[in-house]
Amino acid sequence: MAKFLNTSATNYFLEELIKSASERLILISPFLKLNDRIKELLEDKNRLKIDVRIIYGKSELQPEEINWLRSLDYVRTSFCKNLHAKCYINEQGCISGGIISA
Repeated sequence: MAKFLNTSATNYFLEELIKSASERLILISPFLKLNDRIKELLEDKNRLKIDVRIIYGKSELQPEEINWLRSLDYVRTSFCKNLHAKCYINEQGCISGGIISA
């Protein structure tokens, strides 16, 4: 059953989706902007050798953040021009544009 989420709920479920990824994680967002908690979770996924793909349309990252991302062996980034959708996926569920389904 799909649920409509507000911003706070979307952030909460995004963290849960990242934490529960055991094989693959795909993060699609027009803006690439990573807070400290998301960075921690991505580092953990990298340490566990979980395949993480991040697709973005615009980056708000500083050069040191870009270098940090490049240092993660199991995190790959891709640029997609004119990206306007958000979709976060692992093997158990998905958040799409503020709607969660499992």
